[in-house]
Amino acid sequence: MSSDKMMAAYDNTLLGILQNEGGLEKFLDVIFGFLCRRTDFFRNMDDPKQKFGFPPGVAEKIILSYFTKYKSIVDKMEAENKERQSQAEPTEVAQIVEIEDPPPSEKETAPEAPAVVKPKQTTPTKPANATNDQTVFQSNPDSYNGAIRDRYEWSQNYDDVDVKIVVDKSVVKARQVKVEIQRKHLKVCVKSNDTANYDTIIDGDLQHEVNKEESMWSLESGKNIQITLTKFKNIWWTMLVAGEDEIDIQKIAPERSMEDMDTEEKSVINKLQFDEKQKRLGLPQSHEMKVHEMLKKGWEAEGSPFKGQEFDPKMFNISPGAVEQ
Repeated sequence: MSSDKMMAAYDNTLLGILQNEGGLEKFLDVIFGFLCRRTDFFRNMDDPKQKFGFPPGVAEKIILSYFTKYKSIVDKMEAENKERQSQAEPTEVAQIVEIEDPPPSEKETAPEAPAVVKPKQTTPTKPANATNDQTVFQSNPDSYNGAIRDRYEWSQNYDDVDVKIVVDKSVVKARQVKVEIQRKHLKVCVKSNDTANYDTIIDGDLQHEVNKEESMWSLESGKNIQITLTKFKNIWWTMLVAGEDEIDIQKIAPERSMEDMDTEEKSVINKLQFDEKQKRLGLPQSHEMKVHEMLKKGWEAEGSPFKGQEFDPKMFNISPGAVEQ
C-alpha cells in the first residue's frame, strides 16, 4: 500500500475514534493513553545502557516539534487561501469581459457548444483510449483495487471506497460543489467559473449500500474532490455505480491491512513480529520475557541463594508453553 493510501487508512481509523469520543480533548486523551499503555514513550531513560524510554525532557520536545511542524503547515495554507480569495474577484471580472464580446471566437467555438450544454450523464462511460486492465489500476494509488473512469477514479479497501474527481482550478469553494451521498446512490455536481450551470459528474446507484452517516467528502481547492464512502458490509465491490464496467475481482489485492484489523488481531500480529525480530537478534522472546519477570521476583525474594546477584536469564531454558500466551 502506498504512503497516500496508508495515510487515508490512518485518517479513517482516527476519524472513527474522534467521532466516537466526541471532542478533540478526549481524542487526545485516547492517543496519549495508548502511548502510556502500549509504549515506553513516557518512561525516563535514567541509564545510558537502558534500551527503552527517552532522556528527561526529550518526549516533551518531540511533541512540541510535531505541533510546530503541523501548525506551520496550517498557517501556510490559511495564508494561501486568503491570497487566493483576494485575487478571485478581479479574475472573475476578467473572465466575464472576455466572454461578453468575442464575435470571432464564437464562430470558432461553435462546433464545441454541444459539449458545454450536453445533457446530464447519469451512466459513467470510458474514454475511447481507456484501458480496463486491472494491472494498470493496481499501479495507481487512486484506483488501487478499483478503476480509472472517464471523469473520476475510485479505489477501495476492506472498509471504505474512495472516489477522486479532478476539478478545474477555478473550483475553489465548497458552494461550487454538490455531493449527495445516499445509502445506495451517489450524485456529484460541479460548477466552475466557465459554466453557468452545475455539471453532473456522477449520478447513479452504488453497487452496494454505504453508511451515509460515516461517509464524507472534501474539496482540495482547484485540484480535486475526495469522497470516502464507508461500506455498510465488508465486501469487495466490482464497480462504483450501476452501468460501469466491472473490474476483475480476481486481480485485485483483497488483503486486510493492520488498520482494518481489530485490537486483538493487531496484538497477535505485533507479538509474532516482535518474537521473530527477537529470535533473529538472539534476544528473549515475549514468552521468555514473561517468565523472566516472574523468575526475577523469586531471584530477589527473601531467603533466595541468588539474592543480591545480577539476574542471569541464561540459567533457564524456557519453552514457549511455559507461560500462557
